[in-house]
Amino acid sequence: MMEKNINRFIVNLGLFVFGIASAFSGMLVQVMYHIGNHGNIVTNDFVFGINYHGWSIAHKYSIIVFSLLMIYHVWQHWKWYKVVVTKRLFAKNQQVLIFSLLFVVVAITGLTPWFIDLLKGDEMHRKAFIEIHDKFAIILTIYLIIHIIKRMKWFFTTFKKIKNKHSTQYGQ
Repeated sequence: MMEKNINRFIVNLGLFVFGIASAFSGMLVQVMYHIGNHGNIVTNDFVFGINYHGWSIAHKYSIIVFSLLMIYHVWQHWKWYKVVVTKRLFAKNQQVLIFSLLFVVVAITGLTPWFIDLLKGDEMHRKAFIEIHDKFAIILTIYLIIHIIKRMKWFFTTFKKIKNKHSTQYGQ
């Protein structure tokens, strides 16, 4: 049981760290480089000592790690999703279900421009997906914050249990 808690704690900690990193880097790129530039991004402007390319790379890597952790997190909670769907408990779990759906939409609208770019597709379509992605990502970030706040008690309680178990196990 403790190993399960440790695993979930580590996954949730990773989701917290990389979720905040992806939201922060994404919002920073959007606000500091995209908004008001009409496609003429000044890539050499530095924010917190990092230029556009650096923030884009930070965003992409944090998104990749966050997405992999999210997939694993959903897999960990797959029984919960099945119960909610089979018993039609949508209203009671509306916040988490909307959050999950938003994640999928943001992931699809964020990955699609990468594929359009890789396949040398139409730049207007790529930018349209980025615009859609940016807007839904703002809403997703709000749901991410709500999701984190609602689970803070679990986070601190689990951390305390792990710490106490470690302390008693190793006599510290």
